[in-house]
Amino acid sequence: MAAKKKRKTTKARKTARKAFDDNLKALEKQLSPSGVKRIRELRKVVKDLEKQIDKVRADAEKRMQKAEMQIRKDAVKVLRRLERLIEPPVAPKRKAKKKAKAPVVTPVS
Repeated sequence: MAAKKKRKTTKARKTARKAFDDNLKALEKQLSPSGVKRIRELRKVVKDLEKQIDKVRADAEKRMQKAEMQIRKDAVKVLRRLERLIEPPVAPKRKAKKKAKAPVVTPVS
């Protein structure tokens, strides 16, 4: 089995994540301790959702790669069949015909 590739985080995703965290921190400063607790729970839920999304993406990529490989294999099969169909026919080698022996004629008396 191939080694697991780590997904590269895009710059936009990092920026969005940082903005989200910054906004939650600012919100925590304005809330009571119970509100801060809710924010932390929210962070945990969001982190869990991100993990689930990453898992689904990885699964989708794996399925897509498998489907692409199958399509390529099928395309190769079809092309080979097509090549065989459009190839000019090879003339069969002719066998030398055997000469028929002349019937032996016996003289009638």
